[in-house]
Amino acid sequence: MNDAHRETSFDVLIVGAGLSGIIAAQRYLEAHPNCRLTILEKDDCVDGVFSKRRLYDDFWTQWTVGLAEFSDLPMQRPPEEDCKHDCFRAKYTTKYLEEYVDKMCHAGHSLRERVQFGIRVQFVEKTDNEWRISCTDSSQTPVVFSATKLMIANGENSLQNMPNLPGKENFGGIIIHSEAFGESNIIFDDTVKDVAVIGAGKSSADMVYEAVKAGKNVSWIIRTTGTGAGFFALIDLNTPYKNGVEAAQTRIMSSLQPSLLNEDSWWSWCLHSTRPGVMLITKIFSILDKEVRKRANYKGRKSTKGFERLEYDTDIFCRELYLGDGTHFPCDAVLCGTGWKPGIEIFGPDLRVRLGLPHLKDDEPYEMTAKWEKLALEADEKVLKKYLLLAHPPDHAHRHIDTTPYRLYNNIAPLNDDTILFMNHVTAGNKIFAAEAQAIWAVAYFDKNINLPSIEEREKEVALWNAWCLRRYLSNGERGNFAAFDSVPYVDKLLIDIGATAHLKGWWRDTFEPFMPSDLGKAWKEYLESSETKTSFNS
Repeated sequence: MNDAHRETSFDVLIVGAGLSGIIAAQRYLEAHPNCRLTILEKDDCVDGVFSKRRLYDDFWTQWTVGLAEFSDLPMQRPPEEDCKHDCFRAKYTTKYLEEYVDKMCHAGHSLRERVQFGIRVQFVEKTDNEWRISCTDSSQTPVVFSATKLMIANGENSLQNMPNLPGKENFGGIIIHSEAFGESNIIFDDTVKDVAVIGAGKSSADMVYEAVKAGKNVSWIIRTTGTGAGFFALIDLNTPYKNGVEAAQTRIMSSLQPSLLNEDSWWSWCLHSTRPGVMLITKIFSILDKEVRKRANYKGRKSTKGFERLEYDTDIFCRELYLGDGTHFPCDAVLCGTGWKPGIEIFGPDLRVRLGLPHLKDDEPYEMTAKWEKLALEADEKVLKKYLLLAHPPDHAHRHIDTTPYRLYNNIAPLNDDTILFMNHVTAGNKIFAAEAQAIWAVAYFDKNINLPSIEEREKEVALWNAWCLRRYLSNGERGNFAAFDSVPYVDKLLIDIGATAHLKGWWRDTFEPFMPSDLGKAWKEYLESSETKTSFNS
């Protein structure tokens, strides 16, 4: 887009051209093809986590062929040498998303043509019922966009969470976040011989693997209060399904989780509200846990590399190159797989409070704090009564955060403003699946085709979700947006809200068959056919 003729006023504006922003734009434009819509992207390419800039050779997906696609464009299976148990190299997701933004067109413009690249959002405010987004472009020139409806689709993976490394100014080596690992030259730099990787998640494991393959001397550093690097889901267990990911995409497997989103039924009550049921659930997951540990075999390996300390019930430390006991080691580069912070710094403190985004309690009125604390106590009692297993959490190092949790309805919508939505601000296991469901829900919400509960009932629902999230996911759930094992019932909840039934296939199939992207497509087609939104735009 020519900067000299850049439009700045729109009906709908989306921040972020990752997979959530892409599918949100696609679904909204299908319902409203003549809507003036644009996507602001800070990078020079689309796809967010899967952008070309972030790719590296051994970046593999954690989803599988058949589930890693939107409902309106099947993904071609990658070559077998780039697949393993139906997981595949991430570059094929990148290729798929690049093709998607070129193929999907509305009113003569592709999705790619609607993206404004190199736009970094600095501040968001609302004046006179209009959103104003202050930005800088690639040349650092200020530019202000406006819109009546706003979707924040920068998700969880937009703001680096860099650790505090005392003495880094004197280090002299390279320090980068995992976001920049793909475009860096570290693996191929002969002057970098000793590498330290900080963090325990997938990005850290990937960087460790890449560095070891490249012949680097690697030290893996995980904080004492971390959970260890040990849990890697078993994808090749012998089940009636193609792989573990497909099994997890079924409602029967989802029902084994003590999830607030699962349907209230005699089955759920038996499993999670009775002692025999809890004993059964505990036994099932104990068997899985033992198999994970057996496969990893950290403690059984004959090695001087310290693999036994990767067992995920042990402590590994620290956060410095000089460890607490004085241990130190040579290091030319520090690679930080230390995760992300919520991309909400673009909102001022007052707006964070009003929108229900994480904020300091001191920033909100005392009456608001008292109300939410009362709701939280009542909600926690309900959670403990319903899910006996959650009453006695395992020993863990609790990581307290200084802010309130998210207070968004369905983890998307503020309670007090119906002109802004937050896409992909929830941690769901199958992100592409959840992103499409959120996009469908967002269209119905903006079209006012959802019968919302009263504000009081929504507050109670949000409080119940946050109480459950904290009990179910402990420290990971403290921000109220963690649902890693709950993608299927989460999507079910969103489709129930819009009144969809076309995706349902009967009790037996709904229970035991995987919930596929094509099923989402049926629900979306049903919504379009049952509403008049395709021919009218609700401004």
